[in-house]
Amino acid sequence: MFTSLQKQNSPACHPWLGAGSILSGAVMIGRVVMAMLFLLTPALSFSQSPTEPEVADTSGGSLIIIDYADTTQSFLTEEGDEVLILTGNVQLHQDSLFMYCDSTRKQKNNLRAVGNVLLQQWDSVSAWADTLVYLGQEQEANLSGDVFLKNGKQTLYTTSLHYDVEQKVARYAQRAWLSDDTTTITSIRGTYYVDSDIIHFRDSVYVQSRDFELYADTLQYASEPQLVTFLGPTLIFLEDSAQVYCEGGFYDLAKEEGLFIENAQYVQKDQTATGDSIRYWAKSELVRIVGDAEVKKETSRASGNAIDYDLAQEKMYINGNGLVIDSSQVIRSESITYDVQNDQFATTARTFIDDKEQSIAADSIEYDTESGLARAKGDVIWNDSLSQYTIFTERANYRDSLGFLKAFQGRPLLLSIVDGDSLFLAADTLISFERYTDSDTFRIFRAFHNVKIFKHDLQARCDSLTYSTRDSIFRLFDQPVLWADTSQFSADSMKILMANNEIDQIQLDNDAFVINTPDDILYNQMKGKSILVKFVDGEAKSMDIEGNAESVYYALDDDGAYIGVNKTLCSNMLIRMGNNQVSDIVFYASPEASFYPIQQAKHDELRMEGFDWKFHQRPKTPEEIRMPLEESQ
Repeated sequence: MFTSLQKQNSPACHPWLGAGSILSGAVMIGRVVMAMLFLLTPALSFSQSPTEPEVADTSGGSLIIIDYADTTQSFLTEEGDEVLILTGNVQLHQDSLFMYCDSTRKQKNNLRAVGNVLLQQWDSVSAWADTLVYLGQEQEANLSGDVFLKNGKQTLYTTSLHYDVEQKVARYAQRAWLSDDTTTITSIRGTYYVDSDIIHFRDSVYVQSRDFELYADTLQYASEPQLVTFLGPTLIFLEDSAQVYCEGGFYDLAKEEGLFIENAQYVQKDQTATGDSIRYWAKSELVRIVGDAEVKKETSRASGNAIDYDLAQEKMYINGNGLVIDSSQVIRSESITYDVQNDQFATTARTFIDDKEQSIAADSIEYDTESGLARAKGDVIWNDSLSQYTIFTERANYRDSLGFLKAFQGRPLLLSIVDGDSLFLAADTLISFERYTDSDTFRIFRAFHNVKIFKHDLQARCDSLTYSTRDSIFRLFDQPVLWADTSQFSADSMKILMANNEIDQIQLDNDAFVINTPDDILYNQMKGKSILVKFVDGEAKSMDIEGNAESVYYALDDDGAYIGVNKTLCSNMLIRMGNNQVSDIVFYASPEASFYPIQQAKHDELRMEGFDWKFHQRPKTPEEIRMPLEESQ
């Protein structure tokens, strides 16, 4: 590499030479010449290109070899150690480490170099500095000034660096900067394991990447595969205005994905996510929260064993002990898909929803975004706390914004409390919805096709029915039939008027017909255009019959034995009752009456036109009313 080693020494350069002794000076010059001849041999041995140097034993501190210097000076210390002063294009090496500088002071196997210092270890690691102190025996380099350490695509800059040549470990205790093509990392202290391309950063760590900024107490960075490992409290600002806090985990810069653990938190806009661990995929904009997963907003909260959050679509997929709470409802399910932006959700497991006024449970629930309806399937239970009723069905569609519910499939069943007793109502379809006026909000309830009602003291059936909480009236249509104790009521339509959650009146309209029997043998009959039945404490007390009134009434003696039968026709009549039996009748407007002794009465002929005792159709149990019409007859 170099053809000669130049010497530019003179006696005047050496303070230990005596000025008055030519002999002693000549002797000393001879010694210097001999020393230079000794140094010349190893220098010439490296005069060729050092790209393939002979590798010396690195287990101990081998000698530092001088390859070249423009000038060389030497002197002896008081202890007798030789000191070499090398200046100008200085080149040295020790085994695989090559050192370059403007000048150096070498004593024993140590040196101090200044000016354009360069260290090269093979062709992988290079370091530049203003000053170098190198201990050859220990193979340790201390660099200061403007220090650069380059390894592959990475460059470390600091003002003071300790480098262990044998172990290839660099340490710094003043702020340093590490940069590559995409990332810059700074910290006050750090350890760089050059062979493995791993750096431990400590104290006031800051990372700037194209995708995020990071502040930490301690972290580790591996250049291959560009992996940042969090070893203490860490705060990350992502490019989508999101923030992450954790005390452990990693971030893969190449794949743009990370795992955050130990008090992990993810914050985006007004949302905060926490869990035992949080995974983040920047390219696909996905966040996965596992273990006590929770996402909070100012007015809502979602939690579960695990939550997958699609940030682009603003959708959460909650699995295991799923819970969503917002300002209007509480949702519980093992599996919830929650559309945050549109405040809609779907479930694939048993689900419970409570919105304060209504609640619903089902095996699965999903939203139809086009219609705005939620579709509930499987063992659906709907409860309205204001109207105090519960609906059981196999399927239901509902819309919270309108308070709308349509129950169908599997003979939906409604349960309500009337007169302090359970009232059951079943139909092919049940519909409930809210109506609004300027001063009031009320609920409309509709049931249609094969409607059946069961209460222990009242049963009914009809084709369709409506009920309004505004007037508390049940309206039954298409030849309804109602049974109360020993009486049967029928008409083209009828109304059941409620007061204080009890039956107050029953209004029969068009072809009204009432049949009463204490023994299922003889039948009292009342017929008219309309009949109004009034109740007291749940028992029928009177019946007002208007328009073409007719009655067939079996009279009893004081012992309760039949004595005869009265048949009466008039325009109107009033029938009073007690203990569910006729006690007396008041006739209006010239009645036409006939009395038949009980022995002479022809009971079949006394049955009025339209008589139809439908006792076999009377529901007997709550379970029976859920049967289809043909099965219950």
